[in-house]
Amino acid sequence: MLIKKILLNTKRNLSKILSIFNQQKEELSARCENLTSIPGIGEKNCNNFYEAGYLTPESIISASDEELLTIPGVGISFIKKLRKTLGRV
Repeated sequence: MLIKKILLNTKRNLSKILSIFNQQKEELSARCENLTSIPGIGEKNCNNFYEAGYLTPESIISASDEELLTIPGVGISFIKKLRKTLGRV
């Protein structure tokens, strides 16, 4: 009886934890969907942009090269590709 109660309680707790993880995954996916419209930003690195305060494609496009270089994973090749795509080499 006690073991059954412990197992049920554990199952409830795991369900709550899984629910939290799924919610976080959905939130990350939604914000990545917006930023991945920019060439060179994929699902793996979109979080770096988001954490650096770039929440929209417009904020990334209007940022200076120096500002973008402070973001982990961003290098000169990304910036050149971005500027070329936008016609602002």
